Formats: sequence, structure tokens, C-alpha cells
Amino acid sequence: TMVEAPLLDTWWSARGLTPQTGSAATSPGTCRRPIMSSRTSFTRLSPPGPPSKPEVDKVDGHSVTVKWRRPTEDGGSDIIGYCVEKKEKRAMGWVRASKKSIAELSYEVTGLTEGVEYEFRVLAENKAGFGEPSEPSMPVRTIVPDLELDVELRRTLVVRAGCSIRLFVPIKGRPTPTVTWTKEGGPVPRAVIDTTESFTIVSAENEYGIGEAVETTDPIRASQAPTPPESIIPTDVTKSSVSLAWTKPKHDGGSRITGYVLEAQKKGTDQWAHVTTVKTMDFTVKNLNENEEYIFRVMAVNHSGRSAPRESKPIAVKDSTSLPEFDLRGVCQKIVIAKAGDDIKVEIPVMGRPRPTISWQKDGAALKLTQRTNVETTAATVVLSINECNRADSGVYTMTGKNIVGSVIDNITVKERDKQTCLDCC
Repeated sequence: TMVEAPLLDTWWSARGLTPQTGSAATSPGTCRRPIMSSRTSFTRLSPPGPPSKPEVDKVDGHSVTVKWRRPTEDGGSDIIGYCVEKKEKRAMGWVRASKKSIAELSYEVTGLTEGVEYEFRVLAENKAGFGEPSEPSMPVRTIVPDLELDVELRRTLVVRAGCSIRLFVPIKGRPTPTVTWTKEGGPVPRAVIDTTESFTIVSAENEYGIGEAVETTDPIRASQAPTPPESIIPTDVTKSSVSLAWTKPKHDGGSRITGYVLEAQKKGTDQWAHVTTVKTMDFTVKNLNENEEYIFRVMAVNHSGRSAPRESKPIAVKDSTSLPEFDLRGVCQKIVIAKAGDDIKVEIPVMGRPRPTISWQKDGAALKLTQRTNVETTAATVVLSINECNRADSGVYTMTGKNIVGSVIDNITVKERDKQTCLDCC
């Protein structure tokens, strides 16, 4: 009997045999090769199971590092990578956080917003595709580790030459921040540093050990005054008031900004009058003389003192209107260049009365706002933010400012350079 098709099972039923004492297969004196079943081995592939619940390993103001363990089920195929997804705690949908497949069991998610709570989950991938996602991580808030400098440390500390100094600094942050001490950008010489979850100590010793701190002419500063606010501009002018706004300093001097001091001067005089001390970055100065010109200046304040002042242009106090104006002096040649994967943030002061409305275009079409690309309007500026930029983000970004006086258009150009381009340039 011939079997025409391969057998998939270990049994087969022979039909249509001729009735007799024994079948042809079992006749006495006949030895025939038994019919062998054709067995084929099949391995069915399926997506892998979920990885373990991600754990947060490191947090700062704009990034979170998560780690996880492999799935217990690989679906019959080797795991070839992982995908990390993120979402804000109050959001409904998950967004992919890793652009490429991840080979390791940890990943740093960048481009996050400071002070926002996020959740993360991980999916494993094999030849059959992505499997089910893991359980979401515990919600984690992006926050910059905080150093609590004692009031005494915010002052100038002095020691006699050849003696020693011991600094004790409480720290806050979850997970526990990594603390590094430097002196003028380099390592601290002859220092013994001890760090726990709640404080860090640095003891600088000389060859004779620890001595007593006494006064000397060479001070050691634990913090210093901040740099001036970056700009100060009028946002509204009437016949008796001027509304002002300013941007924060580039450097806080090593301690938090506690407020801003605003002063005014009539044009043509040399006397400055104190107006107010505020914690916000805007203020309306009232009861001014109509048709007089004033100059205003603002200083940032921390525990070490005041910054140098930042002055406004002379401002005429009168009911007036003006065209919108973009101050692009801070953008060199109106060009922003970034490497692939970098974050871009461009802050541009805006003037005009009444306060103009701002619209954006990219390469002649309305700018599409996404989770990576966003624009923001503050009291004094417009901000363009692009997270993890890529080649598609390159182009001409057009700003249009419009009020009842008219409209003004200005441009900035974003250029993205990948690693290979940078190597070619070299």
C-alpha cells in the first residue's frame, strides 16, 4: 500500500483491503517494510510575555532612567529588544519614549518636563513581534535634586592659610542624588568626602590634620550673587503706568533666587528710586507722570546678595500703540544648530502695544504642535521647544506678531546635524 501524502500523526488507517485469512501486510512468509509515518516537527512562535514592572533608577529635572527584568516567557524565540513607553500620570494614552529598539535592560528617557509626574512601561520584542506591556512603574515626578545650604554657608567662610575647613550640607531628592564636589571646575585637593542619603560632608585637610577655623584675608565662598536677568521689556504702556516683564538670570549663583528688586529713574537724572521687591517676573509701575520718559532696571536676589542690574530702554509714559517686534539679538544670525537627539529651546522677547498675538509656521505651512514640538507665550517672550530633534525638524520657522497696529514677520532657521555629518565636517 502506498501512502500518497505525508503523515502528520503517528497512526494511519488502511482502507479497501481484500478479505482473506490475513492481509497482505500480515501474510505468513511475507516480509515487507512497515509503513513509516512521516513526522514533521513544528515550533509555533508567539510574542513574548511582559517584562517585570519597571523600577526608577535615576531622576533629574528632565530625564528618568528605568530598569527592568526579562520576561519569564520568550514566546519560543529569543528576545531581540525592548520598547519603553511613557505617559503623564493624568494622561490617557501611552507614547513611545525610545526611538530605536533597546538591547539593554535599562533606558534613560529624556526630554521630560520638570515637575510633572510620569509613568513608564516596557514591551519585549521577538521574531513574532511585540508582546504585552509590563505593569506601569510607580508614578515619578521629575525634579532637580535640592541642596539646602545653611544660612552660614551662604555667607563668606574664612580660614587661616594652612588650616582646615569642614562643610556639612543637607540634600533632598528622590531617588537619592549623586553628589560631586568641585573647586573652580576641578577636583577638591586634599579632601575627604562623605555622603549619605540626607547629607554630604567635605573636609579639606592639610598634612597635619584638621585645625580650627579662624579668620584670614583669603575667603572661600559657598555661594555668590546671581547674574543679571537676561532682559527687561515693557509689555503695556498707558498715560500713567508701565507694565514690565523680565526673564530669569542665566546663573543663580549657587542658591535659589528669592526675589527681584525693581528701580526707576527719570531720563536725564542720575537718581534711582526703589519701586518694589517681588517674587514674580513682571510688575506694573503706576502713578507715573504723563509724557515723561523713564528707565527701569531689575536685579535678581539670592542669599548672597543682589545681581548687577539689567536696564530697560527709555520708555515714554503716554497712551500709544506700536507694531509688534521680535528681539532676535540672542539668536546668532537667526540660526539654531543642534545635533540629532538634542533638545532645542529658543526664547525670544516680544514687544508691541497692544500685546500682539503670535502664530507660527514651518516652511510656509502652519506649525504642527506635538509632544516633541511645542510653542509657549509668556508675558515677555515666545518660546519654541523641540525635544530630541531629528532631520525632519530642520527648516525655516516663521513667527507672525499681530495687533491692531499691524503685523510683523520674522524667521529663525533650525539646522540638524547628525553624527555622520559632524564627522564629515571634521
